[in-house]
Amino acid sequence: MPRPFGPRKFIIRLMNENASENASLFGTFLYQPQGVTFEDQLAGEKIILLLRAHLVTLVPSILMTIFLALAPFLYVLVPVFLKINFFPFLTAHHAIFIIIFWYLIVFGIVFNRFISWYFNIYILTDERIIDVNFKGLLSRDVSHAKLDRIQDVSPRLVGFFRTFFNFGDVYIQTAGELPEFHFNQVVKPEIVAKEILDQASKKEGESHGGVY
Repeated sequence: MPRPFGPRKFIIRLMNENASENASLFGTFLYQPQGVTFEDQLAGEKIILLLRAHLVTLVPSILMTIFLALAPFLYVLVPVFLKINFFPFLTAHHAIFIIIFWYLIVFGIVFNRFISWYFNIYILTDERIIDVNFKGLLSRDVSHAKLDRIQDVSPRLVGFFRTFFNFGDVYIQTAGELPEFHFNQVVKPEIVAKEILDQASKKEGESHGGVY
C-alpha cells in the first residue's frame, strides 16, 4: 500500500476567482492549472499536471443510477398493467415512506461515487508525483515520490473502448519505498508518461548541475 503523505488531510483548492480556463472544476487533464494549490505544497512547487479518471469511466455508474431511479416507477406501473397487487399489505403511506427511503439510498450511492471520482487524483509537479487515493468522506491515502527517484514510466492503452476515448493507465517505477505507482484510467496516458519522463530528466539535470 502507498505510504501516507502525512497525518493531515490532503486538500486540492480550486480558487475560481484566480483560476484560468484550463483549471476546470471537473477537469480530467489539467496542464499547468492556474489558481490551483494543495495542502503540503512546497514553496515554489509548480503543478504540471492534475489528472482524474476519464469521465467515460462514470458511464456504468450513470446507467446504474438511471435504473435505480426508475425502479419505484416499475413498482407502481407493473401491478397496474398486470392487475396484480404484489404487496397488498402496504398502504399508500408505507409506499411513500419506502420510495423516499429508496431515493435517499440512491442519492447516497451517487454522491459517494462522484466524490470518489472527484477526489481520486494524480498530480505531477516539478518536484514529485502524487497519488491521492480517496477511501471515503473521512479517509484518504496520499503517496508521493520525488522525480529523481523515478526509474521508468510506461503508458498502457488496451482495447477499442480505451483507444477510442484515449484513456488508459500509466505505470511508474520508482526507487523509493513504494516501487510502483499506478495512474489509473487517465486521459492521454502517452502524453502523461512523456511529461513525467521530461520532468524527471529535467530534475536529474538540475541535480547534476546541468542545464535542461
